Amino acid sequence: MLKLIQNEWIKYFNRPGTYIMLIMIMLLFVLLTVLNMSFGSGINHTKEYSKDHWKTEVQTDIKKMSQDLERLHAQDDKDFKQQDYSKMYSLEQEIPRLQYYLKHDVRPPAINNVFDNLLGTTNMINFVIIMVTVITSSLMSREHQQGTIKLLLIRPASRLKIFFAKWLTAVLISVAFTLFTFIISGLVGIVTGKINPTTKHAVLDTAKGKYHMEDFWPYFTQLLLNDLIYVIIFATIAYVLSVLFKNTAVSLGLTIGLLFFSGLITNFIADKTDLVKFIWPANWSMNQYIGFMGAPPIDSMSYSFSFVYNIIALALLLGIGLWVFTKRDVAD
Repeated sequence: MLKLIQNEWIKYFNRPGTYIMLIMIMLLFVLLTVLNMSFGSGINHTKEYSKDHWKTEVQTDIKKMSQDLERLHAQDDKDFKQQDYSKMYSLEQEIPRLQYYLKHDVRPPAINNVFDNLLGTTNMINFVIIMVTVITSSLMSREHQQGTIKLLLIRPASRLKIFFAKWLTAVLISVAFTLFTFIISGLVGIVTGKINPTTKHAVLDTAKGKYHMEDFWPYFTQLLLNDLIYVIIFATIAYVLSVLFKNTAVSLGLTIGLLFFSGLITNFIADKTDLVKFIWPANWSMNQYIGFMGAPPIDSMSYSFSFVYNIIALALLLGIGLWVFTKRDVAD
């Protein structure tokens, strides 16, 4: 099986299209960084606080920012410019952040810091999924469309080995693209941002609108693993659909459709019944349990429940795909 996986890996990483997608990920990070640096908000995003007097400096900044925010709130709407709105939004975000660090006796990093850049990479994960599914949706269907499926099946390897070799290739591609994206994000953060003064890091819970203090590296590792599970789920869906339909366009289209519309479906069902916890899309994102990317549809859901659910769902999906692949007649 290792030889089969190696062959699949070489096949896809010898294609220019694979490297074009990796380059697109790099260019997107560069573009976002340039846009962020070009359109300032009136706040110094690279300011760092001294080791010995940081508390006094933070208190001074909070006082000054609060005064600036009061002036903006008192300003007539007719006199507002786009830059004023941007500055108001930034001040409303920065003041609570500094207050939280001060309250927990932790020296705050600059606004543009490496840790936040790494955590923010999870917002790019849908883009990564699209790239991965472009490849995995053709793993089996391409063999049918190019007529190479018969050549593949006459090899000594069994259909079981061929099926799982291609799926493991999809998993490895998922790992490679996800790690590549986070590495690029870290490098961009190091070049354009500031190194964090401590491993303690305030993370904003977007669902509750509150901060919580985390030891960064264990928290980041959990987020990275959660994103990896998310990518592997969609890579598997795309791969199995390519087995079922033997058509790259269909498998890719259905997978991308699930990616963008599953959230709407989940929210709609969640408004109607608590049984939403038993549909697969409600359990895809594991980051909903770590206070960073929203919250689960209902309170009774848990990390362990979704983790087990995803494992079972993946096993069933692969079982269906394997059954179809082993029973299908490719004589025609």
